[in-house]
Amino acid sequence: MKRTWSVGLLAGLISGVVSIGLYYLLIAVTGFHFKQLNPVSILIASVVSNLVGAFIYVKLREKTARPRLHYTWIAIGFALLLTLMDWAYPPEPHIGDISAPIHAIVVSISIILIPNRLRRSNR
Repeated sequence: MKRTWSVGLLAGLISGVVSIGLYYLLIAVTGFHFKQLNPVSILIASVVSNLVGAFIYVKLREKTARPRLHYTWIAIGFALLLTLMDWAYPPEPHIGDISAPIHAIVVSISIILIPNRLRRSNR
């Protein structure tokens, strides 16, 4: 359980820092600024989503023979759903243009780090 928390936190912090860097790059390129999308909200959302993802992966590891595949599909599905919601019902104009690449980065790092780190803990 402690290992799950630490792996989720690590993946969340790494994906949050990388996403904040991407956020600043996209803000510089596009010139858009948002009240709801800021470095603090990106970091919190990254950490929380990766903590939840780590616990989902642990449960999948107990229930299925191929937890990495199932986790990948679940993570991509949630990221796609969040991205589509930002485009369909944007809380601020053009927020989907910035949040979509951020969702992609967070889910990519999560798919790579969580299964690899939690698999190593069993050896």
